[in-house]
Amino acid sequence: MPFNKTSIQDKQLSIQIFKDGFSFCTTNARPFFKFESHSIVKGNAFKKLLDSYSFLESTKVIGVHFDHYATFVPKTLYNPNQKKNYLQYNVSLDENHSISEKESKDERIKVLYPVDATVEKTLQHYFKEIHFTHYSQILYDLSSNANKEDDSIVMNIHIQDDEFDLLIFKGKQLLLFNTYPYKNEDVFLYFVLAVTEELSLSPEDFEMVFFGKYARYKKCYEALSLYHEKIIFTNQEGFIMFDEREHPAPYFINLFD
Repeated sequence: MPFNKTSIQDKQLSIQIFKDGFSFCTTNARPFFKFESHSIVKGNAFKKLLDSYSFLESTKVIGVHFDHYATFVPKTLYNPNQKKNYLQYNVSLDENHSISEKESKDERIKVLYPVDATVEKTLQHYFKEIHFTHYSQILYDLSSNANKEDDSIVMNIHIQDDEFDLLIFKGKQLLLFNTYPYKNEDVFLYFVLAVTEELSLSPEDFEMVFFGKYARYKKCYEALSLYHEKIIFTNQEGFIMFDEREHPAPYFINLFD
């Protein structure tokens, strides 16, 4: 079950913003910078960082937010006047936060998430044509596009270093989207099995599809394989190259949109 993953090409740049740092991903560089040492603010230091890797030569740029959780709202139920109410159960809004509103490619889901206006304005200053999205919208679009029109159930799993995302579909219908923290393979396994039990899913009735396959998450794969046989890894041949340890979401290392 391959996803229609669009890999980064020459002159393309993906700027990924996390809670503790940010990453610039091109075809030949994927540095990760901790906020304790670097900041996304106008000035000589940030300009020097951009110049050091020739990032300003990029002709197509996307900014991907990982720094705050997103909320999915079915479009048929969406009320634009209730944005804060939709978000309040997942995140707390600071004074400098605005609420970004996106829509899935299949036009079924509204994606809402907080945005630090200072960060986006800084990046827009240096990259005039940049557009922004949230990583969960990319995961949804990839999953939805790959799923069949029938009623088959698929659990898509995206693992990051300290949390993982579950998107469960029945055909094209999203049954569940959530993000869970984990510290080791036992906690990872607990949450996955708890969700399958909550939704009354029998192991033989659905597939688990991982976004990529990475050596650092091998223990999670092995733990899950003891309880589930229908496991698929997308967009990979063996273990993926470019598995930089410092990047907290390796599936996005070479992903553009």
